[in-house]
Amino acid sequence: MIKRLISIILATVACLQIGFTPADAQTVAIQSNDQVGHGFIFKHASQCYVVLPRHLVEGQRRVKVFSSAPVVYSGAVVDTPFWDGLDLAIGVVRGPIMERCTRTLDYFSSPKSTADGSVVQLLRLRESGEIERVNMIVTKGDYLTLQARITEKDKELFKGTSGAFLFAGGTPIGMVTDNLTESDTEGLFIRMEEIHMNLKRRLNRRAGFVSPTASETQDFSSTQNNLPMNLISVTLPPTFPDFGEENLLGPGSYVFELTRTNRISFQVTGDEAAILSRVRIKSNPAAPYTLPKGLRIDVSSKLDGTRPRSFLDGEMGLDGLYDATRQPSKVRWIFITVTSGWDNGPIGIDTIEFQ
Repeated sequence: MIKRLISIILATVACLQIGFTPADAQTVAIQSNDQVGHGFIFKHASQCYVVLPRHLVEGQRRVKVFSSAPVVYSGAVVDTPFWDGLDLAIGVVRGPIMERCTRTLDYFSSPKSTADGSVVQLLRLRESGEIERVNMIVTKGDYLTLQARITEKDKELFKGTSGAFLFAGGTPIGMVTDNLTESDTEGLFIRMEEIHMNLKRRLNRRAGFVSPTASETQDFSSTQNNLPMNLISVTLPPTFPDFGEENLLGPGSYVFELTRTNRISFQVTGDEAAILSRVRIKSNPAAPYTLPKGLRIDVSSKLDGTRPRSFLDGEMGLDGLYDATRQPSKVRWIFITVTSGWDNGPIGIDTIEFQ
């Protein structure tokens, strides 16, 4: 059944789009080893994320994500930073599905009232990749969860439904995580308020530098055609000599304590200016240091690096990759500023590449 589901999804390249809604495009299927289920993709700070049940991951760091028809699939690196009793995980999605990532985190923030007896719909993917809408009715609700029962004949919460979202009109109100009856017609859902609160807390967390006043009161493959650059300086020293900034241009990692924003300065090799359109910054999410989060890239076309101008800004994903492009610009100097980290502790960067 699982192999058949995946093979059909991969073989599907088109379907009728009658009644297609934005929520349809964000509904995805998940494969994690022999586990299959659902998730929902959204965009935050230029990154594409997928939210899904924790039990689908089963300790795996990487899962496959399949879109609704016309089907494309991508990989995702998954993190489970939430409290143990919450069946919730989040992943960073890379690849073709990123183009369908249009809803933002705020989409989860305004759920409708879901009193007992409310008529709702479950959205899930059929084996063909088409969206299926299953009519349900809310039977019970509490602070963290709600329960809903299918009201259509010959429909059930079959294996692989876990992670599908429940909607009241066009508003998401919960994510199914468990089947409650032998007849497979009633499910347990995490309330959308709980999902939004935990996602917001995780994604908006900034383990940045703390000012003295405040403290007193309180595996990626390398790319080709990289621009030849000289590393000129960094604001912050490494934690140990072996973790020096020279590792950014070779093997090893540059590791530092973010006591203030860290500006890393590069100069183009030679006398001529270079054309820059892409910046890739990579860190190892499995290493014993935290990932950088907030990043700002400025450039200067002046020989002495004066009058820098903004080029890019954003956040590194939880998979340890920042990869951004924009219109080409003539540069002689490039300045990478690390403004925050995903967690407290030393921050590590493995490589910085310019194209």
